[in-house]
Formats: sequence, C-alpha cells, structure tokens
Amino acid sequence: MSSDGAESSGSGTQRRVAGYLGSLAFHVSYVTPIFWFVELLQNQLYWKLTGEPGWTYPRSPYHWFSFESLGLWAGSVVIIWCLNFFWFLRRDVGLVKRMVIAGTVCWAGEWLAGFVADQVFHLPLQVWTNAPLVYVKFSALFFWWWDVLLYQLLTVDIASLGRPAQVTPESNGSAPLRHSGSQ
Repeated sequence: MSSDGAESSGSGTQRRVAGYLGSLAFHVSYVTPIFWFVELLQNQLYWKLTGEPGWTYPRSPYHWFSFESLGLWAGSVVIIWCLNFFWFLRRDVGLVKRMVIAGTVCWAGEWLAGFVADQVFHLPLQVWTNAPLVYVKFSALFFWWWDVLLYQLLTVDIASLGRPAQVTPESNGSAPLRHSGSQ
C-alpha cells in the first residue's frame, strides 16, 4: 500500500513539474515574439526621439534589429516567469514592485548577455549608441519596466501561474461578491 502512495505522490510531482514546464513553454512561445516586436517599436521610437537608433546589432545586416535577439527575449520571459512564480506570487508582491524588480534584473541580464557575447564569445549581440555601459543604457530601465508591465497584462488571465482563488462559496451555495476576511 505504501508503494501505491509513493507512486501517486511521484506521479503527482511529475504532473506538477510538467504543468510548470508547460506553463513556462507556453509563456516563452507566446510572449517572446511579442516582446521582439515591441523591441522593434521601442528602437524606432528611440530613433525618432533622439535621431539615432538606441541600439544596433553589429552582426545583423539590418543593424537596427536582429533575429538573434529572440533568444535573449526568450531568456527574459523565463526570468520574469520564474520571478513571478517562485517569488512575486508567493509573497503577494504588488505590480509596481514587480515591474521595478523584474525589469531591473532583466536590464542587468541584458548587460551581462551583451558583455558575455562580446567579450567571451567575440560575437557582439547589441551595442547601445553612446552608452557608457556599451551593451545597455540606464534609460533602458524604463523599457524593461514597461516590458514587465506588458508581460503582466498579457499573462495574468491567460495562464494560471498563481494560487487558486481563495473565495469560498457561501453556505447557501452562492459566491460572495467580495472576500474581505483575513486568512
């Protein structure tokens, strides 16, 4: 009997892990291309406002966009998903704090990815125009914060990342309009 309990516990864990990975795969396949197109719009907007592209891709024949950046965007979606699932939702972190924390982590990740690609692999990904940090500007923080907000808007109701609703039906079977009790 204990082996049946162990089997069901193991298969339950496997189902749970498969659910997490499925959710992550869905988010990566769904949000990554949207982020990539938003990046194109952000670079064009930056170009219109300043007269020069915000960042270029030295290895791309187009220079102001690159299909290689899809990998970086997939990585940013993984980072945001992990922060949401393992930290923000479990601690009920508010949206503004999520934007600041996740956006800043992704901004630092952009610099790190650019540095590693250029200095370690000698394959520069992105170079920011006139940036003291070369691979990212401080003004990109605002773009990253916007990206985290966009992620929240795109995923909050589409995939279940969080805890189940804590609203319980009333004794007569109807659901309350608002749940104001503390648990």
